[in-house]
Amino acid sequence: MGPALGEAAKKLRYLRNFAAGRLVHVNMQLLYDCNLRCSICEFWKPEYRGRPRLEVEQVRVLSDKLATIGPQVVSIGGGEPLLHPDLIGVVQSLAQDHFPVMICNGWLVNPDNARALFRAGIHEISVSVDYVDPKKHDAQRGVQGAHARAMRALRILQESRSYSWQRVHMISVIMDDNIDDVEQLIRMCREIDVTYLVTLYSDNRGRIERRTIPNDVSEHLLALKKRYPEFVVLRGYIGRFSDAILQDGIGPCYAGRNLCNIDSQGDVSLCIDRLEDKVGNILHDPMDEIERRLLGKYLSNRCRACWTSCRGAIETLMHGDDRLGNLLDYHRMTRPVPVGPHAARS
Repeated sequence: MGPALGEAAKKLRYLRNFAAGRLVHVNMQLLYDCNLRCSICEFWKPEYRGRPRLEVEQVRVLSDKLATIGPQVVSIGGGEPLLHPDLIGVVQSLAQDHFPVMICNGWLVNPDNARALFRAGIHEISVSVDYVDPKKHDAQRGVQGAHARAMRALRILQESRSYSWQRVHMISVIMDDNIDDVEQLIRMCREIDVTYLVTLYSDNRGRIERRTIPNDVSEHLLALKKRYPEFVVLRGYIGRFSDAILQDGIGPCYAGRNLCNIDSQGDVSLCIDRLEDKVGNILHDPMDEIERRLLGKYLSNRCRACWTSCRGAIETLMHGDDRLGNLLDYHRMTRPVPVGPHAARS
């Protein structure tokens, strides 16, 4: 079965589970190692240092067990995924039955690993850029040159895609001090033929700084979305940013029913903010038992403390208002675009 036919078959199976309201999205911390020192992240700090990473053989077990439920969008994160010595093998293992995607800081991207990742079957790669000003971005990342390396990575990745269904995005964490940067960041994406996504800042894990984001952020972002086709985020997702700020989150949360988290040891929990509250280990426990426990946690979960894209995007698609509009946005986010120069422009 060729790549196109294989992807089509996976998508049909995925759509069946999507329509049935089952588990369709998995956030996975492949490892906690990171080469940067971001002030808005805890995972590079001493309490996470030295934790084991998922090896390729373990990812194969994980992938096979998830496949008994159906194809998943598996978001590979960390830490910095490109520090894994066999990231290509990880992607190949997941791509057999699932849709692997990845967020990285861009520092370690080069033409060779970019081409290898796309040949291995990764669906999309997002590179995190939070500020237009390189000095501000570098200060937040804790390493000089991080902004330049991220922008270089976006160009390399866009030029390295193997198939038209593979996408490259810039992604920004929306905070109190970068809202006015968003329009220029979108224009930067236009110049290098990639598309743009955002996620809402969360201070729910660890001891990171609380930030006061303006209440009118949704109105501002929705206006930019109407103006720029490169801004491919779901309208229903950013449309609830202001509600999330005013209400300290969005409820109900569908973690455990439609999405879950797997950490670098195979422990399964509702989300990245609840790593300690695990329901089992996917490397050792039966998948049907893990799914049953996840549903039990979902039914008793009253948390509404975030609206990050790792839950907000899939929940918007499955449960949000304006289904048609959000599905149209999702099509624009994931639609096949020609491989080659000027591929991302609408």
